[in-house]
Amino acid sequence: MSAVAKVGALPRWFVMTLVVIFMAIPLLHPLGLPIVVSESTKDYYNAIDQLKPGDVVLFDIGFGSGGYPTLGPATIAILRHCFSKDLKVVLMATSQEGCVIYPLIMDEVKPEEVYGAKYGEDYVFLGYIAGVQTAMAAVLGDLHAAAPVDHFGNPIGTLPMMANIRGADDIDVVAYLTTAGETSEGWVYQAYSRYKKVTCGGWLSMMTPSMKPYYDAGALAGMLDGIRGAAEYEYLIGQPGDAMKTTDILNLTQTWVLILVILGNIAYFATRGKEGGK
Repeated sequence: MSAVAKVGALPRWFVMTLVVIFMAIPLLHPLGLPIVVSESTKDYYNAIDQLKPGDVVLFDIGFGSGGYPTLGPATIAILRHCFSKDLKVVLMATSQEGCVIYPLIMDEVKPEEVYGAKYGEDYVFLGYIAGVQTAMAAVLGDLHAAAPVDHFGNPIGTLPMMANIRGADDIDVVAYLTTAGETSEGWVYQAYSRYKKVTCGGWLSMMTPSMKPYYDAGALAGMLDGIRGAAEYEYLIGQPGDAMKTTDILNLTQTWVLILVILGNIAYFATRGKEGGK
């Protein structure tokens, strides 16, 4: 069998073994392969990066366990960025499962261990606030009335950080990640349209066609498009995580598939040429 014929007859076990290897390498150690960062992700990053120490970010965990594989890595990356800049972060949840997601996120971010942040002084979790847009309007209008106690039962008035954070006027950026259309549009209406707050949103990729017009119109200062946006944000902060692992896997496996397609075509046309010459 000629070398060309051997290329066209690679055994399936060999092909699939390499696929498994290319999937395993990034899982064991993220490669952090360079990626092209979209303008919308850069804008989300810049909205946070331009803030000064002590500025306030209101962050909504608007997703549950189903959205965690896609939006969890983005949340981790954004909060790492916030804590690295010594910002004050007020977290809340418009999703009922947000209270379950919160400890998972914080276990990864480790604000106390890594950034020296203190609960009640540098960040607060208000917990789940029902009502979606009603909750948004209430928090932006009078935060202390909307959430008189935090998720852990502490009166808001006893938390030092919250003394001067009472509503929209005291918030510099509103950021959110969500799997719900009502939530993704709700923050645009309540934070941007009503209070002209710098607002950044992120969601599942299938929601991008309906939300991108808000970004194009300037109502959203930045946006994250699914796992791709999460990987881009990890790349921008220089901390590869689960999102970049996913893109590394896709890059390696798809490159391997492309190589196989090229080799297969070379083998096919070379073999057909020999048969035609007989």
